[in-house]
Amino acid sequence: MPIISVDHLTDISLETFDRAGVEPEQAQLVTRLLIKANLAGHDSHGVVRIPSYISGIRSKQIRPNAPLQIENQTATSAQIDGHHGFGQVVLTRAAELARQKSLQAPLSLVTATNYSHCGQLGAYAEQISSADQIGIVIIGRSAGAVVPYGGRTGRLYQSTLAISAPSNKPFPIVLDMATSVAPFGKILMKRARNESCPDGWLIDPQGQPITDPQADLSNGEAGLLPLGGITGGQKGSGLTFMLNLLAITLANVEERVEGALIIAINPAFFLPLSDLKSTADGLVDRLHQTPAIDGFNSVLVPGERSYQESERRQREGILVENDTWNRLQELVKGNVI
Repeated sequence: MPIISVDHLTDISLETFDRAGVEPEQAQLVTRLLIKANLAGHDSHGVVRIPSYISGIRSKQIRPNAPLQIENQTATSAQIDGHHGFGQVVLTRAAELARQKSLQAPLSLVTATNYSHCGQLGAYAEQISSADQIGIVIIGRSAGAVVPYGGRTGRLYQSTLAISAPSNKPFPIVLDMATSVAPFGKILMKRARNESCPDGWLIDPQGQPITDPQADLSNGEAGLLPLGGITGGQKGSGLTFMLNLLAITLANVEERVEGALIIAINPAFFLPLSDLKSTADGLVDRLHQTPAIDGFNSVLVPGERSYQESERRQREGILVENDTWNRLQELVKGNVI
């Protein structure tokens, strides 16, 4: 698999989106967030998605450059209809709107719907925390491939939760987690790399473990296990259910359409910002003092591993799967794949 520099991968992405008729500003935003995901080690939300984005544009499932519609605005809330634009564009706008609204209030909530795949969710929580606020982002929909605890087939959507808080540390503190044992994007990466899934990710309709990433999750051939797996998945299953409930109701989405909640909390209404940051720093330092078990160099906090991986990949380049790289090269030439 080739290792590609950030600059080269950026150029290829921008040229591919330009050929597809995407406005430069949107192409730059989507490219930046895709490569940010690659840098952080979240390859399933990186450039591997570009071929499917281009396919979506051609089929008009993705409508780049579509105007966003802001509805039902109050001083502390709003709803955004993305009109099937890029998820990265819609959620970036929603996060910025939530941040702006929380400047004059302790908390704001902005919902979004009708957007395409939005990439790494933690980027939008981090967008808010980089402005010295607390960001919380939730996505969900009414149905999916996650098996509820005690069940044999998928029923729940793989909801995702991201939380980010400001600190004085050089890395952003960001929790970004799916509520299944492994996110669906990891399955896609196993497919792209022709690798088996680890035991404990998937089960078949009889409830038996399987490891084939090619199993079709959309028709019930396999189901994703919730956090905790077969024996301890009641909490993961319950969390999945509740996050989906919040997302689909507050975003007021239609059946099987994804909804997003973006919450911005202004800590200045509760305590001095310096106190929040010093408390966060103290918690980080306390965890860093934890003795590590064999196989670990140190204990890390949410967001720290991604920061370290990003620093390394900035220097060394990004590993791209052969199939993905071949597809990108064809797309940049203007060929249909």
